[in-house]
Amino acid sequence: MTTQKVSQVAEAAQGKWPVILQMLRIDVPENGRHGPCPKCGGKDRFRLDDLDGRGTWYCSRCGNGDGLDLVKLMTGYGVRKAAQEVAQVLNVPDMQKLPVKPARQKAPKRDMSLTVAALMKESHTGESPYLAGKGFAGYPASLTGSVQHISGKDFPAGSLLLPLTTNAGAVTGAQLIAPTGEKSILPGSTMKGAFVALSPLPSEPPVQVVITEGYATALTVSQLTAGCVVAAISAGNLPNVAQSLRARWPEVKIIIAGDNDFQDGGENPGRSFAERAAKAVGGWMTLPPGEIKADWNDFNREHGITRAREAFRNGLVLCGEGRTQLPHGFRLTQEYLWYEKQVQRNGETEIQNVKICNPLRVTAITCDADGGNFGRLLEWEDTWGERRRWAMPMEMLSGSGEELRRVLLVNGLSYISTTGEARARLMEYISLCKPERRVTCVSRTGWHGQVYVLQDEVSGEGAEGVILQTTSVQGRDFRVSGTTEEWREHVSRYCTGNSRVAFAVSLAFAAPLLRLVGMDGGGYHLKGESTDGKTTTMKAATSVCGGPDYWQTWRATGNALEGCASRRNDAAMMLDEIREVDGREAGNIAYMLANGQGKGRAGTDGELRTRKQWRLLFFSTGELSLTEHAAKAGERTFAGMEVRMIQIPSDSGKFGVFEELHGFDSGKALAEHLEWATSSYYGSPFREWLKALTADLNGLTAQAKSLMKEYTAALTPKDAGNQVGRAVNRFALVA
Repeated sequence: MTTQKVSQVAEAAQGKWPVILQMLRIDVPENGRHGPCPKCGGKDRFRLDDLDGRGTWYCSRCGNGDGLDLVKLMTGYGVRKAAQEVAQVLNVPDMQKLPVKPARQKAPKRDMSLTVAALMKESHTGESPYLAGKGFAGYPASLTGSVQHISGKDFPAGSLLLPLTTNAGAVTGAQLIAPTGEKSILPGSTMKGAFVALSPLPSEPPVQVVITEGYATALTVSQLTAGCVVAAISAGNLPNVAQSLRARWPEVKIIIAGDNDFQDGGENPGRSFAERAAKAVGGWMTLPPGEIKADWNDFNREHGITRAREAFRNGLVLCGEGRTQLPHGFRLTQEYLWYEKQVQRNGETEIQNVKICNPLRVTAITCDADGGNFGRLLEWEDTWGERRRWAMPMEMLSGSGEELRRVLLVNGLSYISTTGEARARLMEYISLCKPERRVTCVSRTGWHGQVYVLQDEVSGEGAEGVILQTTSVQGRDFRVSGTTEEWREHVSRYCTGNSRVAFAVSLAFAAPLLRLVGMDGGGYHLKGESTDGKTTTMKAATSVCGGPDYWQTWRATGNALEGCASRRNDAAMMLDEIREVDGREAGNIAYMLANGQGKGRAGTDGELRTRKQWRLLFFSTGELSLTEHAAKAGERTFAGMEVRMIQIPSDSGKFGVFEELHGFDSGKALAEHLEWATSSYYGSPFREWLKALTADLNGLTAQAKSLMKEYTAALTPKDAGNQVGRAVNRFALVA
């Protein structure tokens, strides 16, 4: 058969669906009557409306659709394969001779809110015999005030009336349930994505949303767990309702409380639709346990509410987070990651559940831009319920996994089993998970293409596809406290008229521009007497990027400063009191920081390891200059060293580093205010600056280059040498 367009097949099938379905051995009730569903069974839950000759149908369990949808449902095929099956039937010679059956005319569209409102007006509140039989005797329900005739069936007065609404609150129809349990949708109702809510949807996001099939199940589930509970009316509508509520509340936890339509050796449509809905929204699914057909109302009445609550909680399985395919035998619930181990006992195969750890999700595969350094993005909740994530290098699975477990435990994963088998299963789980998401990993903060990477945030176009990957969960160097407006009010405005403080703060903003304008890094050293405000100046600059733990002292080994510089790549590095480092090392460290490269080191195999690299501006303070400090240790300094770390006198000639006191009584009083302010408001200005840069990267880069050229020309003396030119370029960048 030649491939035909799906629309052409649907057009050719119009008016012939009853015969098409018969030839495909799909048994449906005749003449629009209610009867068993060809998919899920029952007695009278299905009818073939065949509106407009399109083979339209409705099932209170499976949902609704047209003829092609029914073929898809019954065969499990996709739309193209299902259309091919129909096309083959249409090409049968006898089929081509059949006259087109006159289509049942679709009723004109009407405002169902008015229809439902009229029914609600004549309804009364009372006990529903149907709900009483489900264990809700005395529950106040809306009951119809007159007989309703629907598709040849009479729904007597006193039938349960359940309005269908959307997530925006619009009424799209209603479901009727007779005292004896027969169900039907009010003619003209729009069911897709609509639901029956137990109470009006809250304006603020709830703790969680739980979606059930039926209304009685929804009432039961509201007793088993907290949150907003709605009924989708049919299994087929579960994915539609889930996606609708996800659109309203993007971050809310969604649970699909499905029906267990167990059939020995057969399909389980309740499970299938519940799983499909949960996967569509990255949600959770829970079904009544056991090899028995039951919904949560059935289970609750059979076993009691205490056991039902426990079963509901223990049965929660994550279906959609990161679209990750779990390895065979592993099960992720709300409380633990399990491995279902098959064991032989007395000739029978049994399942032994091996508890591994608290929930740990593998949500992405990571690798660098060169296709190496593969890893996995792991996510979990810490002891306080805060979400954590870590891009873990795959090399951490090469040994015993001790370091992997240490990092997870240090960062709040509360429980990891101590048994050898469970620990091995943990590494197996991480390595075998197959998430759909792919993320580019980088090994240090700063610019990577068009994005700027911090430990906990990435700015720029394509930010969602880039993450920092390290062998441990890095601390947040670039911390935030308060808002940018508060920082301006309490810190920034005191820079006006104070040249040293303004320069230091400007340096912090200038550091991310180095790569954009093609400049190498370098530094400045603020030299002056004790208590003249040098450290306060450095802290003001620090507050642009982070908190009090952002700045360092010179009292550190060269290796430690290498690590710090790598974490300050494309940013500013602050070093207080040069006297605390050995004078014999100070010059070499200044060279290293400015040149942006650490020492070369050999690995255990003798091969050269990858050097740490960075590009940054650093700001140093001290009572001694670099030259004086080196001279005291018997070392010489050279012009290149002094250009890499340019000295600035701290004394402004007025109040130490300050020229303008802004109403304070003394330089000491202003310094004390800034000490307080910089420990209270910090970090936010740098992040806003990065967002502004990445929002117009090309435009701001061109502007920066143009201004630099202008400032360099204005600042450069005549006949200046190369060393002077390099120093002037850096001053122009800060300006």
